[in-house]
Amino acid sequence: MDKDKLVIRKKTSLASRIRRMILLILLWVVAIYVLAINVCFIFGIYSDALVVNYSLFNLSFHLYKLLGYLIIIIGGLVALYSIIHIRNLKRKAAANDKDNA
Repeated sequence: MDKDKLVIRKKTSLASRIRRMILLILLWVVAIYVLAINVCFIFGIYSDALVVNYSLFNLSFHLYKLLGYLIIIIGGLVALYSIIHIRNLKRKAAANDKDNA
């Protein structure tokens, strides 16, 4: 049995890779910006723009709780999708082995 035949390889398109790269860069920029705003407030650096952004990103405990639930739900959905996808791949591999036998 050739193990290379069991692995399904799909080359990602250039547009898809660029879209993912831009999304990841934007997410890191936002995360670093929020961190920088909080560090500025810790060290007592204040300006009108910092105050506005601080109040925007630090709205309330209720929103943080909602964000936490959202992260847990998305993580659960990703895990569920992964389990289903792996089972389908195993099923295809077993069918491939049966056809090749």
